[in-house]
Amino acid sequence: MNEIVVILHRPQDPRNIGAVVRAMLNTGFRHLRLVEPAPFDHTAIAAVAHRPEPVLDQLTIYPDLASALADIRHLVGLSDRPHPGLPWRNDVRQWAAETRQRAASAGPVGLLFGAEGNGLSRAELNCCHEIVSLPVNPAYPTLNLAQAVLLTLYELQQVTPPSVPPPPPAEPPATQAELDQLAAMFDQLITATAFVKSGEGRSLRQRLRAIITRAALSRRDAAIVTALLREAVRRITREQ
Repeated sequence: MNEIVVILHRPQDPRNIGAVVRAMLNTGFRHLRLVEPAPFDHTAIAAVAHRPEPVLDQLTIYPDLASALADIRHLVGLSDRPHPGLPWRNDVRQWAAETRQRAASAGPVGLLFGAEGNGLSRAELNCCHEIVSLPVNPAYPTLNLAQAVLLTLYELQQVTPPSVPPPPPAEPPATQAELDQLAAMFDQLITATAFVKSGEGRSLRQRLRAIITRAALSRRDAAIVTALLREAVRRITREQ
């Protein structure tokens, strides 16, 4: 369970954070990250989650999403909104089995949950490798934050972990921080070549970020492409 990380982006209500902590204690998960949370104190959490120390002792708070995702190898966005170009799944039990296997073999898997009321934005989903939607009653599909976390973690808990850890992949996958560096080099190349003729090219940059994520690059591959783009930008800039 140590390789599964719950990430709450901009949670607003301390009671919801407490309910998420309780859900994690119920299912045996310990790693919680909060990104830009509303102010809270541990007393409010303890009022909802009795004896929350196993989770709170490892709780980390981040000022932005990029830093919270820096070491994550595979990021899952929990959302009922399909996103162009990203796998969208609601076969949660099959997904849970694959995710436990992935976490055991390739390193940290992040489960990203959006803010209460709004969920995950398009830009936040661009950072994800896949989107998972919980199969609830389509006539009333709305879940609150803690319910979504509990149902997701319950499915992961029910999967029997492999008795023998699977062999590591031939090359470890790139981290989110390394993918961010690659995306930043594409941004610099777009600027250096004046590829975008009007506007800021926001949709193009978002689509490139989704392509980078979907490519599932290894650390070595990401480093090679980043270095190649850096050299291209350097030469273009020098010749201008």
